[in-house]
Amino acid sequence: MSIDTNKVIECYGCGLFIAKQKKQKGKKFKCPRCNTRLLLENNHSFDSLYYAISALLLFILFNSYPLISLDVNNAHLKTTLYDTILILLEQNLFFVALIVFFTIFLAPVLNSLIIIFSFIQMHTNIRFFTNTLLHDSLVFFKHWGFIEVFIISVIVTYIKLVGMSDSTRFDIGFYIMLVYLFCLYMSNIKFEGKNVFGE
Repeated sequence: MSIDTNKVIECYGCGLFIAKQKKQKGKKFKCPRCNTRLLLENNHSFDSLYYAISALLLFILFNSYPLISLDVNNAHLKTTLYDTILILLEQNLFFVALIVFFTIFLAPVLNSLIIIFSFIQMHTNIRFFTNTLLHDSLVFFKHWGFIEVFIISVIVTYIKLVGMSDSTRFDIGFYIMLVYLFCLYMSNIKFEGKNVFGE
């Protein structure tokens, strides 16, 4: 008779194989033979999925609104994240524009999509990619997303523009971007890779 090894845990004290149990708050799981305390996996909640979906929706939303608004010589100027890349391309800074596009646009979006695909594959029979590819891609894009660096650069730009324009203020897009960053980080923190990829 075959045994599903994913449903058992080996006691590192005496080597007894015990059926896995879900971690419960306030309860300790011990080996019935040697009384060794065993470590249990955390329940894989859907929080990471909800945060990832929220991050994608917020990403679309904050790209639709300006980040900073300023008045210079009776002219009202606004800039969005999308405009930033266009300005870099107009100034022939193609390499810089490519880096900004990859680290600010592509990497964070793919990070959220990988988490969503992981949940779909875990809870359905649909297989878009192998677990190895999803795992490696998640690690890669998680380390190459620099949206927080862009936020700092927006704040520095704001500080510099305060004394150069008649009126400078953060617009609604900036505040949406802060919420987006929170959802993006929470989706990664709440993601239990061990339960999905069997790490």
